Amino acid sequence: MKLASRFKREETMKESKVFRGIVAAIAVVAFSLPAVANAGPELAGKSEKVNYADLNVEKKAGAKQLYRRLQQASKRVCGVESLTVIGSVREMSRAKNCYRDSLDSAVAEIDSATLNEIHRG
Repeated sequence: MKLASRFKREETMKESKVFRGIVAAIAVVAFSLPAVANAGPELAGKSEKVNYADLNVEKKAGAKQLYRRLQQASKRVCGVESLTVIGSVREMSRAKNCYRDSLDSAVAEIDSATLNEIHRG
């Protein structure tokens, strides 16, 4: 009986990790869209899935890894590149605002105290 209970608990934990991974992917996409729309037409419609079902975000190491993934995804979605590649200070400013907004929103959506602590610095 205890063995069946343990398997059920492990299965629930796995389902929870998958659900959190899906929520993170949706968060990056959903919350970056308004920022991308404000960043300019060249960034509109870009999105990226971020999976973290393999991480325990309540542990500092897992949260740090997820934060790095969210940072990279936000940079790619918003087109944060060097100033010479982007072409103007105005465009770089828009891309950085998009990056900050999408990263802030993704972290808030995941709602992990450990991840929030890392994000706040």
